[in-house]
Amino acid sequence: MVTTMVDSQKLWMVVKRMEPHLIRNQANMEKLLKMLMIHDVSNGDSKELWSEFENNETYEAKVAHAIIRLSNQIEIEI
Repeated sequence: MVTTMVDSQKLWMVVKRMEPHLIRNQANMEKLLKMLMIHDVSNGDSKELWSEFENNETYEAKVAHAIIRLSNQIEIEI
């Protein structure tokens, strides 16, 4: 199952806004973007792979969860 286009747009909008902050804090952007791409395209189908990232408790995993929560709170009128 693929997330809706609106959910995907919200997710990447948050990432784009947070990118300068994440770079300043030396986040591994490649790792973070991989996690977010997995979330975006799988929407739970790749739960095993996503949980592997969660279990590592890395800074990037925590940021990915925060970005996902933030994007879920954004309401966009169509």
